[in-house]
Amino acid sequence: MSYSSGYAITTVAKREIQVGVKNRGIMISMALTLILVLGGIFAAAYFVDRDEEAAGEPPAVATTEPAVLEGMDYEVIEVADRGAGTQAVAEGDAEAALIGGDSGWELFSDGSPSTSIVEAIGAAVQSFETQRALGALGIDPAQYAAEVGDTTVTPVDVSGDEDEEMNPSTFFTLLVSLAGIFVMLFAIILFAANIGSRVTEEKSSRVVELILASVRPMDFLTGKILGNVIFGLVWTLIIVFLAVGALMISGLLEGFEFDWTVLPLMLLGFLIGLIFFGSLYAAAGAMVQRTEDLQSTQGPIMILVFTTMYVPLFGWSQLDATWMQVMGWVPPISTMTAPLQYAAGNMSLWEVLGSFAIMVVVTLAAIWLVARIYRAAILNNGQKMSWLKAVRATPA
Repeated sequence: MSYSSGYAITTVAKREIQVGVKNRGIMISMALTLILVLGGIFAAAYFVDRDEEAAGEPPAVATTEPAVLEGMDYEVIEVADRGAGTQAVAEGDAEAALIGGDSGWELFSDGSPSTSIVEAIGAAVQSFETQRALGALGIDPAQYAAEVGDTTVTPVDVSGDEDEEMNPSTFFTLLVSLAGIFVMLFAIILFAANIGSRVTEEKSSRVVELILASVRPMDFLTGKILGNVIFGLVWTLIIVFLAVGALMISGLLEGFEFDWTVLPLMLLGFLIGLIFFGSLYAAAGAMVQRTEDLQSTQGPIMILVFTTMYVPLFGWSQLDATWMQVMGWVPPISTMTAPLQYAAGNMSLWEVLGSFAIMVVVTLAAIWLVARIYRAAILNNGQKMSWLKAVRATPA
């Protein structure tokens, strides 16, 4: 039977998937991620519902002067005197009691009253007293109000940099996208790093020497990367689709126009990023003899990973800034930043695809470099190699 690269790659990929399924650490990590994602969605829905219920019930205020609170969003309880007002507060029938008298107005509450109630009732009392004073002076309150000019003060930014208020639906899409990006970044770190550790384990146990006696090195590397990418993509799709279902069931999407086109863009960026980082981790694994030494060759990769993570983390609220718009085009940061820029409306669909096209070119260059390093380092059982030495080494 003649050698078939396709059969060898497929066989290695299937083996990697089977090993991944049996990897308890990966399965536990993804299960915990799924629990956290779904738990976070339903917890958010629970607190939003509680806030809406609380917002739907106007607070009760007891007062000796119901006319003061006329037209305000309060449940007004008329009481005869101070004693009745304080009793209503003490028994929980009213959140506050407004009592008027010759010496002024008093606002009673059980503990410190909320700032909103103090400010609203204070403004109502001032308006009430003004109206009463005008009546005592024989001045028609309506004529007085007509003669008073508009007292509204509008801030104006003369720099021309005034930001438009973000649409609530856009802001919600942005927040959901940011959460999804961090789930995908975690998956990239988990599955890409697993490729490096698998390469090192096989090298330290000398298993790879037996395998490469019958399988071409590049076919073996391709199958290994492909299997882990498929495994990671399937797991991530499961989490994403369950999260989408939870969002729909929870009702968090009600009242918002969520831009669903951002979801496939995020998954595309995740796939490209997983292939890119997975290839680099494979090279890092091939350069060392023991798993304990793997951390030293993973250092440069971790810098890239953390940069890809921290740029959207610290820049998501400044997406209009020039530096953040530039980051949407810089590989590998663009894999996570470009979908955010699209969600914010700063990049069009074609611009995001153009950014990803640049990332694909960079990924292909990285794969070429990784292939060179892998051929030169995988059967090297001497001293561990640095990145520079591995790049300069002549492939076997």
